[in-house]
Amino acid sequence: MEVDGREFINSPKFKTVRFGGTVTDILDKFLRGDTSDYELLKHQLLDPDIKDAQIINWLQEFRSCVTHLTKDFEQLVSVILRLPWLGRSQDVVEEYLAFLSNLVSAQTVYLRSCLSVTVSNFIPGRIVIKEGDVDISDSDDDEENLPRNFDLCHRALEVIARYVPSTARFLMPILREKFPFINKSGRTLVRKQLPLIDTES
Repeated sequence: MEVDGREFINSPKFKTVRFGGTVTDILDKFLRGDTSDYELLKHQLLDPDIKDAQIINWLQEFRSCVTHLTKDFEQLVSVILRLPWLGRSQDVVEEYLAFLSNLVSAQTVYLRSCLSVTVSNFIPGRIVIKEGDVDISDSDDDEENLPRNFDLCHRALEVIARYVPSTARFLMPILREKFPFINKSGRTLVRKQLPLIDTES
């Protein structure tokens, strides 16, 4: 399933989701006005205790029906893109990148969302330190996985650019919107360059 140097665009075999039926069935029901399973699906994806194996199964399921993920399902796609893939096993990483590539290839309407979520991952999460009665918020930039996470975010951008030649045109406004963060700590601001993307495309 690895993105670099392997065939990954082919969809995996259809699986059934945990509560019965397939994602395609749930999407069809949603379009017919039955939103109960759709809301349950989003709830399960947002489970803070979601395991690696569950993330992999979900992403495989969504890859198998990526052509059905039209603009009608923008909210669901937003939830999928925010699955916690960073800091997870390599299998989760590869499956997420495979889903990302499938999505931008089949549904270019989500290009900006994919870029925005990926760029946001360059920004460390927030931590709250209590000093007396005052909560001080700062970037969680001591996380030991930070260098790996940055590498994976670079890789995600490269994957997107590989399948959508016009990526640079959409990426630059997002970078201007989200950077720089002059109030962040020095360590947060010192990071590697974003991958060079051909702006002539």
